Amino acid sequence: MASEGMKSLITNFKSDITDFDLAKEYRYTGYPLGCHIGMKSSGNQSIGLSSPVGALIEKGLPFSTGISYWGSNICRAGWVAESEHDLPEDAQDYVSNFAGPYFYACTKWLENLKIGTKGGVLRQLIDEHLPFEDFGVFLNPGHLIHYEEWLSSPIYPNSEEEIHSGMYMQVDIIPRSKKYSTSRMEDGVVIADSHLRNKVKEEYPEVYERCMKRRSFMIDVLGINLPEEVLPLSNIPSLVPPFFLNHKKVLSLKP
Repeated sequence: MASEGMKSLITNFKSDITDFDLAKEYRYTGYPLGCHIGMKSSGNQSIGLSSPVGALIEKGLPFSTGISYWGSNICRAGWVAESEHDLPEDAQDYVSNFAGPYFYACTKWLENLKIGTKGGVLRQLIDEHLPFEDFGVFLNPGHLIHYEEWLSSPIYPNSEEEIHSGMYMQVDIIPRSKKYSTSRMEDGVVIADSHLRNKVKEEYPEVYERCMKRRSFMIDVLGINLPEEVLPLSNIPSLVPPFFLNHKKVLSLKP
């Protein structure tokens, strides 16, 4: 539901409307939320976790949003723009200097999300690919999720906790910059060994098939070498449009 809501919002994204009107594109189903719907536009950029406030969606400004039903959370962030030419002059290299490196770091995180990998390794990977002085990643880069959106995290400096089968992880890596604002590729994935994968395939064949199609998309179209134990649950897996007014243009490791 969360990824379908985000897909609807991105597909129907418009400027010069209020964030209240844009939030309707989430098509909220009434299912319980894991946290409130977030949306930052022209009127609340300085508020960390803000709901819509009635502000105008203005071209040329940063934008971020997220929706979380029980057991899921999807977030995306970028600019209200058709291309880099709509951005402030000093931020027009947003893709090459910020969103692109961020996307690459997230793909490396996913490629190392293997059973037995220590959380400290994943934390160090992000610190190396996204230097704090440029990207400001402060919170744990990735965490567990359940009914609550943020449960706990095995990923922190020098963590000896290992990734294991059955973990439900959020690709929640939050960069920040005064010049470039932010970017986001937050989706949910399940870590499943061969036993769990076979069990899902047997008991929930349609779910398994959707996971396999998402994996194929991430590997074949986006160029992410996804480990076999990673089952993506989002219907827009790792799809990141840096410019919301041009949503069909997304980041990819493939040309």
